[in-house]
Amino acid sequence: MPRRKTKVYGLAAISLMLAGTSLAGCSGSNEPAGSAKPSAAAASGSPSGSPSVKPDEKKNAKYDPPIEVTMVNQSYGAISFAEGEDMNNNRWRTYIKDNYGITVKTLWDAPGDQLDQKTNLMIATGDIPDIFLVTPTQLVQLNRAGLIEDLTDVYKNSAPQNVKDVVEQAGKEVLEAATIKGRLMALPFTGFQKETVPVVWIRNDWMKKLNLPEPKTMDDLLAISKAFTEKDPDGNGKADTFGLPLDKDLGFLGTMFNGYHAYKDIWIKDPSGKLVFGSVQPEVKTALAKMQELYKSGQIDKEFGVKDAVKINENIGQNLLGIYFGSMTGGYSLSDLTPGVQWTPYPIPSIDGKPTLLQHALNINYGFWVVKKGMKHPEALYKLADVWLKLFYENKDDDIYVKYNSDQKTGFFTQAPVLIYKSFKNMEISTHLEPLLKSDKPATAEELSKLTPEERLNYSNIQKYKQGDQSFWKYASRNGIGGAGDIIRDYVKNNQFMPDQFIGVPTQTMVQKEAILAKMQNEMMTKVIMGSPLEQFDQFVAEWNKLGGEQITKEVNDWYKSK
Repeated sequence: MPRRKTKVYGLAAISLMLAGTSLAGCSGSNEPAGSAKPSAAAASGSPSGSPSVKPDEKKNAKYDPPIEVTMVNQSYGAISFAEGEDMNNNRWRTYIKDNYGITVKTLWDAPGDQLDQKTNLMIATGDIPDIFLVTPTQLVQLNRAGLIEDLTDVYKNSAPQNVKDVVEQAGKEVLEAATIKGRLMALPFTGFQKETVPVVWIRNDWMKKLNLPEPKTMDDLLAISKAFTEKDPDGNGKADTFGLPLDKDLGFLGTMFNGYHAYKDIWIKDPSGKLVFGSVQPEVKTALAKMQELYKSGQIDKEFGVKDAVKINENIGQNLLGIYFGSMTGGYSLSDLTPGVQWTPYPIPSIDGKPTLLQHALNINYGFWVVKKGMKHPEALYKLADVWLKLFYENKDDDIYVKYNSDQKTGFFTQAPVLIYKSFKNMEISTHLEPLLKSDKPATAEELSKLTPEERLNYSNIQKYKQGDQSFWKYASRNGIGGAGDIIRDYVKNNQFMPDQFIGVPTQTMVQKEAILAKMQNEMMTKVIMGSPLEQFDQFVAEWNKLGGEQITKEVNDWYKSK
């Protein structure tokens, strides 16, 4: 029974923006668009690269005299500091000290795979820094031990509006996850799980060759899948193509299930308001019956049960697959796998015309920022978050962008002491570019100066694509007119999200039983898709309840009632 997992992202993740995302990973990113300096076709930056952004006059007045804040941080071993700089002496720390009156002192750092363990050891001693990042379990432990500050009033009265906007955009359940017995005990490290819910990518050339209409419903999508399977879209005279992607871990199954209003591996509310596990609901049986039918007709690879997600990439590159479920950045990897081929993104359709609700984990990247009990200036946490938002998201100056965010030789955004991610950064790029891209005239210098460096880079590259350079198609696929960003914007407008409703720490029975139950579930779904009697689903549900699921459901609902 897989449940929400938090993640620690390393260098492999933080360098994804230019390259898009690997299809197997199917993930988006809030990170910079690469280390190269963005096109300065517009912005008049300060020659020295000294930020023009300033702290909020009321909420972020500079401390005088300065204060010191101790922290522990995640390290990124592949990222080096500029000559003469180190963990406690770099351009981020200098900017914070000069503009906010805060000297940030990192006591120690650790790679992502060691951070959790080292933080546990630190918590056990009770000797903790002023501000640090914790997992959900560690948050509960620290609160029970009385080691962290209640931030309820601090957040209300001292957090800058930009910080509140980012947290609230992440979803009410994110603040709820940081709240214990009605008191806000942490600042969530917000993520981008909502922006990376899937769209369906379909090969344009195959659609045109077979004269297929755009999919509006699930039946339309399955008709395309059938045609891609049976009508030799690649023209090689062989029956070697198939319609839908699926791997042994069933990673793409959740998206298809959502189209049938079924939700795999997350907790949802039933009509009575009780939390129930999505994988054991009747809608899953309906979706499995359809998947069995698709497998039998050859629309799913007969060998999916022994192939991992990497094989999906290989199948796409071998012209065996023309439909893919991926995030709004999927065009980046698709362009690498199928050079010269364009794919069009579409919303995930539903079986009955009702909006498809796309499931996602709690919209938190790693965990929660906490403040040590008794710290004289707990509001410093929000000031440090404000620094990050101003220099990374709100800055319009190219030189500042390179100096603080994207050039590993001089400064990189991971040097920011406190990070929180905007939930819809890439979607917002599409929104900001839309009026300029719809215009028949090139954007003026004044119009471009109002964009961020990353937005200007995307505008420039989309213009190159419009002028005939097909190598820039991937930019248009995400942020151009009709790109995936438009679909995510519609998802947001229509509130087409289904977040996991269980946002607590693992219950006692979850810890003991979830691995066994998850294995049972995966085996049952695989067998049913491959042709075993559909009644095996009912048998699985009965066994799931008997072997711990019923008790887990009770524990989850006890937690839900106690919130």
